[in-house]
Amino acid sequence: MATLNPRGWPRLPDWLDPHEHRRSPGEINQEALGRCCIAVAFCLCFAALAPPGMMPFAFAGLLFLAGIASISLAVVRGDRPLASHLTAWDEAALLFTASLGLRLWLGPFPVN
Repeated sequence: MATLNPRGWPRLPDWLDPHEHRRSPGEINQEALGRCCIAVAFCLCFAALAPPGMMPFAFAGLLFLAGIASISLAVVRGDRPLASHLTAWDEAALLFTASLGLRLWLGPFPVN
């Protein structure tokens, strides 16, 4: 390895590898949907700690934050937004859509 030769650097971990050519699109889609479901489950668990009347609003807010985290993951991984399989960009879109749908269904924030 020559000094400062980037080709001699260690390989990126699998979860950071933007070139996922070793796996089928079905496996990649299953992993992306699994991450999305886990994010929704964590958001629901943490929203359950809020007072009962505020729990749905906390859930919508946490889904929004999870969408921001998915965008950050997509940028770090270098995912292409229009890939033929699901990516972190698609996870973020699902989480933002769920958050927006929940907020529209709940209506205005109650003021006591």
